[in-house]
Amino acid sequence: MSADEPARLFVDHFFRQKWRETIVILTRRFGTQHLEEVENAVQSAMLKALDRWTLSGVPSNPGGWIFTAAKNELIDKFRQSAVRAGHANTVEEALYSDGAGPDFWAGPLEDDVLSMILVCCHPQLRARESVVITLRLVCGLGIHEIGAAVFAKDEAVRKILTRTKAKIRDTSIPFEHPPRAEHSARLDRVLRIVYLLFNEGYASSIGVRLVSPELCAEAERLIKLLLDSHVSDRGDVWALAALMSFQASRLQARADKDGRLLRLAEQDRSLWDGGKIARGFHCLDRSMRSNETSKYHLEAAIAACYAAAPSYEQTDWCQILSFYDDLMTISPSPIVVLNRSVPLVMVKGPDAGIAILESLEREGALARYHLLPALMADYHQRAGRSKLAKAYFKKAADLSQTAPVRQFLLDRIQED
Repeated sequence: MSADEPARLFVDHFFRQKWRETIVILTRRFGTQHLEEVENAVQSAMLKALDRWTLSGVPSNPGGWIFTAAKNELIDKFRQSAVRAGHANTVEEALYSDGAGPDFWAGPLEDDVLSMILVCCHPQLRARESVVITLRLVCGLGIHEIGAAVFAKDEAVRKILTRTKAKIRDTSIPFEHPPRAEHSARLDRVLRIVYLLFNEGYASSIGVRLVSPELCAEAERLIKLLLDSHVSDRGDVWALAALMSFQASRLQARADKDGRLLRLAEQDRSLWDGGKIARGFHCLDRSMRSNETSKYHLEAAIAACYAAAPSYEQTDWCQILSFYDDLMTISPSPIVVLNRSVPLVMVKGPDAGIAILESLEREGALARYHLLPALMADYHQRAGRSKLAKAYFKKAADLSQTAPVRQFLLDRIQED
C-alpha cells in the first residue's frame, strides 16, 4: 500500500457516505419527483468540494458544507423555474426549518435510508432497474462499477438510470415505508442489491485495489439495518448475513503486504477474522429456523465449508460440490456453473472443469468476464498444457480492469 493510500481510502469512504446521506435527506425534503435534480445537485456540490477544499482546506463540518451547497443549488434551480414559480420560498422555508447539521441527520437517517431503498425497489420498477438505481443513489457506486456488477456496458447503465428516475417521478412513488404486506415483495430485490454491493467490494471490478473494504462494510451495514428494522425475519436475510460474514473474514488475507493477490491455498489463515467467522455460523444457524432454502443459504453453506477447513488441503470439496449441485437446481446461472467448476476440478480432475468451461465459452454469456479464461488457464496448467494455459492467462489479463488481478495473471504466465 502506498503512503497516500489510507488517505485516499478515507476520502473515497467519506464521499460515498455523504453522497448517500445527502441524497436521502434531500429526497425526503423535496420528494421523489425531484430525484434527478437532487442527484445533479449533490454531484455538483461534491465536485465543488473537491475543487475548493484542495485550495482552501477542508471545513470544520465537511458533511454540512456538502449538504448546504447541494440544498442551495436546488433552491436556486427551483426559483429560476417558471413551472415552480411561487413555490420556491415555501420549499426553502420548510427545508431551513429542519436544520442541516449532524444532529438533524443522526435521528431519522437509518429509517430514511431504508425508505430510499424501498422506493428504489418499488414493484412498478423492473428488477434490473431497482438494482441499478439503488447501487447508484444509495450505495454511491460509479457507472462502471454498476456495469461490472450487473454485466452491462456503461451506456446501458446510464440509460437505465435515466429511465428509472423518470419512472419514479412519473408514477409519484412516495418516499415512505410501504405497508408491511408489500415488504416481502420488495425484499428479494433489496437482498440482491446488498449481495452485489458486497461482491463489488470483495473483488473490485476496476482500479488499483483488489478489494474495497468500505463497500463490504456498507453492505454489512445495510444487512444489519434490515435485520434490526424487522422488515423481515425471513431465513434468506440471515443467510445473506452469514455469507457476507464468512467472506468478510478473509478480506485481510486476500493480498500480501505489497497488494499482490493471494490464492486461497496461499492465504495465511491466522489472518482470517475469527469473530466474523463465529458471526457467520451464528447467522447461518439462525437462517435455518425457517423451512426455506434460498441461494443465499447454499452460498453461505459453501462459504462455511471454507471457513471450517483447517487447511486448503483439508477442505471438504465433495460437500462443496454437493452444495453447488443444489444451487444449480434452485438458482442456475453461468456464474454458478463457473464457480462449480472449482470443486469439480478438485474432486474429478482438471479435464472435468475444462469441459464445463468450454460449454460456457460456446454460450458466450461470460465472454467479457476475466474469471472464465483465468480458470481455464489454471485447469490447463494443472493438466500440464503450459502453452494453452499461458494463452488463457494472457486473455484473462487483457479482460481484467483491476491492477492487482491483472498483475497476478501476468505473473502466472511466467510460471513453469
